[in-house]
Amino acid sequence: MITDTTLSVFSIKNMNFKNIGTLVASTAVSSLLSLSPAAAVILVEPILTTADPSLPFPDFGIGVNPPGEILVWNAPDVSGQQNFLNEGTGLDITNIELFLFPDFDALSEDVIWGDVDGDGHIGVSDFFDNIEVDNNFILQDSGQFFRAPRVTFTGGAIPLGAAFVAQTPTLPDLTVSPDVGDNGPLVVGGRYDGVAVPEPSTILGLVSILGFGVLFNKKSSQKTSETPRKTAGGPGIDLI
Repeated sequence: MITDTTLSVFSIKNMNFKNIGTLVASTAVSSLLSLSPAAAVILVEPILTTADPSLPFPDFGIGVNPPGEILVWNAPDVSGQQNFLNEGTGLDITNIELFLFPDFDALSEDVIWGDVDGDGHIGVSDFFDNIEVDNNFILQDSGQFFRAPRVTFTGGAIPLGAAFVAQTPTLPDLTVSPDVGDNGPLVVGGRYDGVAVPEPSTILGLVSILGFGVLFNKKSSQKTSETPRKTAGGPGIDLI
């Protein structure tokens, strides 16, 4: 269980943040213990793949959001589909978690991670080998508990500077057309973590130091080999 997690609502287009407390106040949220059984279940499949040239590329990276902090956005929708950029993080991203927040969406049906494309697996990624699904995950924030079905991507990496696509298609298809509205009915969250990548100047400095060490060793070896051996008993007789 995660404790004291900072949640924000994030709009990719206008970079607006809103604390989840505001979201709770403006949304009719039922208690976790008083949820009535859903009449139907909507499946959502998480997709993390390499960049799609047909989608727009942002002029900012996801590093605007610190590692470990959850961003929340609406999905799915047509106009919001785009490539994301691992820039400003300083990390090769080795772990990504995506969450669903059924208590905050605009749907009467329950929402869980599932197999939308019918391939027998939940989740698609050419970055990560392991996709772990926990549809019973509970998230704690500021003393409140939220049902947040979670999917975790591990066993790979999105290199620093790489572009990628993050999508959440649904069954049935809930994609919102731009002429109807800009925000999809789902509330999806995500956070990342990874391994720090040294700055280029640091790498060059390390290479220079290592190079100097190799050069020093070579010079020392040459001086040692050129030092005359001491002799005794006259020329040509080595001292053993």
